[in-house]
Amino acid sequence: MSKEAPVENSSAFEPVRPSSRRPMSAPPPLPQSASRLSSSSARASADARFADHMLERLAAGDSAGALLAAESLLVHQPRHSDALDTAQMARSELRKLYAGRLGSLDGVPRVAIGPQGLLALSLDFRAGLLLARADGRKPLSQIVESGGLPQLDALRILSELFLQRVIVLD
Repeated sequence: MSKEAPVENSSAFEPVRPSSRRPMSAPPPLPQSASRLSSSSARASADARFADHMLERLAAGDSAGALLAAESLLVHQPRHSDALDTAQMARSELRKLYAGRLGSLDGVPRVAIGPQGLLALSLDFRAGLLLARADGRKPLSQIVESGGLPQLDALRILSELFLQRVIVLD
């Protein structure tokens, strides 16, 4: 016994059909550099030069730059042995650097500045997530493991917050 209300504009509920018209404009052409990398030999040559740059970064002690380069190369060549090794070594060195800044990961962080000081900082959501866990009860190791972030990122952010004196360790 239900009566349906008449629909004034029934075309509003009809499925949208693909248009047979051509698009108004064509996509822009690729840059010349993209066409140079289209052949596999050109890509291999560019990747080899990039791998050399990655290894130079590692040799210079630029672990962050080496890791970034290795991860970028691994996008195109996931099994590139030098990139895999470089990424592992760079992560290890960065982990030591960040942990060294913080001292023992058994330290218990707490926020050292007030709400107004926090508002004055340019913190991203990841830093806010970690600051919310720095309650003066949990050790750094627990915050890093359960922070919802990759452990290396969590260590980096916590070490930066420590250097900025946003957190102190008890």
